[in-house]
Amino acid sequence: MKQPIRELSQNDLKQWLKDNGQQPFRANQIQTWLTTGLATSFDEMLNLPKSLRELLAEHFLPCAVTPVKTLRAEDRTVKWLSELADGATVETVLIRTPTRNTVCISTQVGCAVRCAFCESGRRGFIRNLTATEIYDQVVLASHECGKTVDNVVVMGTGEPMHNLDNLLPALDRLCDAEQGLGMGARHITVSTSGIPAGIRRLADQERPWNLAISLHAPNDELRSHIIPKRHRHTIEEIMNACTYYRRQTGRMITFEYVLVSGLNDTPANARDLSILARVARAKVNLIPCNPGKAKILQAPDNDTCAQFLAILEQRGVQVTLRRRKGDRIQAACGQLKANSTPPSSTEQE
Repeated sequence: MKQPIRELSQNDLKQWLKDNGQQPFRANQIQTWLTTGLATSFDEMLNLPKSLRELLAEHFLPCAVTPVKTLRAEDRTVKWLSELADGATVETVLIRTPTRNTVCISTQVGCAVRCAFCESGRRGFIRNLTATEIYDQVVLASHECGKTVDNVVVMGTGEPMHNLDNLLPALDRLCDAEQGLGMGARHITVSTSGIPAGIRRLADQERPWNLAISLHAPNDELRSHIIPKRHRHTIEEIMNACTYYRRQTGRMITFEYVLVSGLNDTPANARDLSILARVARAKVNLIPCNPGKAKILQAPDNDTCAQFLAILEQRGVQVTLRRRKGDRIQAACGQLKANSTPPSSTEQE
């Protein structure tokens, strides 16, 4: 099984070049292609001899994620189903607006939390992604844009707090101006279903990453219908961890709230959520439920969503209602994988 080349340190790469009869200065050229060059193939490294490019391809993967299916929407959203070195697959989504490019990346193959509305948890947890597999998803999206993306949201498949050992090095590298992409930490958001120990560990890094909590309910009884017991923590525990995060980082937290018709979309739910948001001094991001393949859970109608939004605004909460993008290409977590058998060549819509 080939090793992703970004897993090599600069010294290891120089040693490999020396062992294979190549000049050590080639390591700097390769590193430039891997960072500012955003290379995802060795053929792009045109200042390297063809023989060296072929030798590199024999021994290494130029990118740890290899797209096997690519879907493109009219709004320029792009979703990739990518194969990893061991044959597992992972999803990555590029979301574009006129002013910025945002990539949504995954941290695991599958997910152990298994939220009721989430397609990516239906198959359960398979394995953690490596730091390079996490990082290279950002490279893939940046390569598509022709420049480093503006924002990274860790909101794809998996529970990030269950894979901090690999996520933290990946985030550090993204922010590294010499060995990585030089992104600002404030342009990176980590989303969690609410794992207090992970939130506290992330806070202890004292980096101004943004934190989003997938709250989805204003009380524990209602939340029990959305998040299974094994990985569900009480709202009190989550709120305490949020207070700690804000104290350590100085960053405002976001509560993600998926609106599900007939479950958590009443005016009383909105009023209770506003209390939690004010106590935590948190923003709220309302997300109409994506029905997914099973179509068991549905989004409320537009009037109900608007009423929920208005109640929060009236109570002084900073709130947004997300406009869904990429529906046509199954851009929600897990949908492309759930509806696909990876083909041998890239498909486009």
